[in-house]
Amino acid sequence: MPVVVATPRFRFSDLITFAGYRQGAIAFLQYGTAVGAVYFVVGPLLAAMVPDVGWSLGVVSAALLVRGLLSAGMGPLTGWLVSRFGVRPIVLIGGATTAVCTALTGLVRNPVEFMIVFGIALTVADSFMGYTPAATLVQKWFLGRRAVVMGFVNSGAGFGGLIFAPLMGWLVRELGWRHAMFALAVIIAVLAVPALWLRDDPRSAGQWVDGVAGREIPAAGGTDVIGTVQQPVRRILRSPVFWMLFVVFGIEAWSLGTYAAYQVLYLRSVGVSEQVSSGALGIAAGVAACSGILLSRFNDRISPYYVLIASTAAMTAGSVVFAAARSSLPLYAYSILFGAGYGMLVPTVAVALGRYYGARNFPRAFGAGQLVAGTMGGLGPYLTGRIVDATHSYEIPVHLVTGLLAGSVVLAVAARPPRHALRPVREVDPRAVPAASRALPEPAGD
Repeated sequence: MPVVVATPRFRFSDLITFAGYRQGAIAFLQYGTAVGAVYFVVGPLLAAMVPDVGWSLGVVSAALLVRGLLSAGMGPLTGWLVSRFGVRPIVLIGGATTAVCTALTGLVRNPVEFMIVFGIALTVADSFMGYTPAATLVQKWFLGRRAVVMGFVNSGAGFGGLIFAPLMGWLVRELGWRHAMFALAVIIAVLAVPALWLRDDPRSAGQWVDGVAGREIPAAGGTDVIGTVQQPVRRILRSPVFWMLFVVFGIEAWSLGTYAAYQVLYLRSVGVSEQVSSGALGIAAGVAACSGILLSRFNDRISPYYVLIASTAAMTAGSVVFAAARSSLPLYAYSILFGAGYGMLVPTVAVALGRYYGARNFPRAFGAGQLVAGTMGGLGPYLTGRIVDATHSYEIPVHLVTGLLAGSVVLAVAARPPRHALRPVREVDPRAVPAASRALPEPAGD
């Protein structure tokens, strides 16, 4: 069999012949559900629930803090479970338990029950169908087209928000927040069914990485066809650039979590209607989805390093506009800038990790990094709630988000990768990576 190192030009027939694209579509659906039906519904949920139950924002923000901290702690566990048992069983368990916990949230009667069900159980369940399994799937199935497919899969979060944020607002208005959670649980359960067709890697489906005969993810220490050495986990965790990436990711999580949870309440306090504010949240999600699909290709054509700088700058500009917004027009400008920024940033972090350190140990390394990103994602909504309770104003939290985002631009510039990762993928000399491109025996089919 001849050695093939160049990825052939995409043809529409590849969507049928190469199972990796079907795997990407399922990952898109599962990740979109995990984010849209669990995180983007928080704003409409809290806007209806808090006045009904009479709890303070401190109680609610404490549950959001637990969610963030527990999500951070679940990162390494999820990464290990995916490495040990594969993507499919973990995602299936996550889908089923997320549906159950969503329904149980509609039954809570006091802050303790809300903390246990919404803050703890739902977080554990949702982590099993979240970004770590989805990104791992892309890392294992793709090399040459990794950035494009990662952008598509990540856009599931944007489309999830675009669909579920207004859907939840409508369900709450029509059914009340408790019955809205029951309806949402049914939707989650139905959308989890396609996870039955997930496959961990191309060899399990009788195919090769990128659909290119003979192409595999090399063993630890080997070099793949895009010039990346597959680093051991310990070496990855000793890299300052690795931790810079996840602090940037954490600032994104802080900002997005804060705005997703409190945007409706904040804008109501400055005279903006819930319809306009919920619409702006949905537009941001839609822009994020489109930017993930259309702009993630620049991770391959330029470098993840430069895309990360651009995405943090866009989020910062969007937050500046948001802080001054008092009408629909600037809110839509915020939605475009902020949405485009986080739509690019999230897949870029995953692509950068694979590009800088390799895909072999991606799930465990990514899970470890989630300790930082998840903790920061939980602290944002929690501290916002505490500050608002103390000051009766959202001014400090909004300016804090903007300042953190400005800091993320500085970190993105400082997180300069190895030299090979500063070049476009197509410029890597395949002759320099014989270990990843030598002829291999045909894989066994299913």
